Amino acid sequence: MKNRGLILFSIFVVAALAGASAWAGHSLPADAQLPMHWNAAGEVDRYGDKWTALMLPPLLAAVLTLIMWGISRIEPQQDHLAKSQGLFRVGWLGGLGLGVVIELMLLSTVFHWGLSPLGLIIGAVGLFFVAMGDQFGKTRPMYMVGIRTPWTLADPEVWTATHRLGGKLLVLAGLVWLITALFGWVNVLTLPILVLVMAVASLVPVVYSYLLWRRLHKEA
Repeated sequence: MKNRGLILFSIFVVAALAGASAWAGHSLPADAQLPMHWNAAGEVDRYGDKWTALMLPPLLAAVLTLIMWGISRIEPQQDHLAKSQGLFRVGWLGGLGLGVVIELMLLSTVFHWGLSPLGLIIGAVGLFFVAMGDQFGKTRPMYMVGIRTPWTLADPEVWTATHRLGGKLLVLAGLVWLITALFGWVNVLTLPILVLVMAVASLVPVVYSYLLWRRLHKEA
């Protein structure tokens, strides 16, 4: 599968993140400390050297780009990957988006923009889930991308049905995450609910794939 456009865009994003980090770093004192981790309440619970923190987003974006490029090269079902390029591209762009969101969180801290770190992450992940779910029902069986259970990989019909269900559940879960972030409801009380919603959306398709495979093969 050819990904020249995505590769060039990734290089641009990584360079832009590195440039923004360098600009922010030179604006800070040499001994400045920046957040490296936030707890469930959205409070910083670990700090690190400014360059370690600021270079994390471009490094993360670069590593995820290499991973996605590697998947596109080693996936045995290349024809199915090409026909499922919508899902693959969403996953690739989502990885770059994660780097951008972390960069925004750090820049907000440096320049006092007042953005909610937890709200940014929850909202971005929710949007990513919605985009992924929208593409799930259009995928073809693959070994490296999708809901890869023994039963979806063994039967194309099970793969299709499982991904259609999984896509709907993922869109619903993503909307819950996105709405929670947009209305500023992200806190220690709602986080367990968000985790539960995503766990249900992730586990139900796995169980469904087994039950459907068993029913189809019993009928056969």
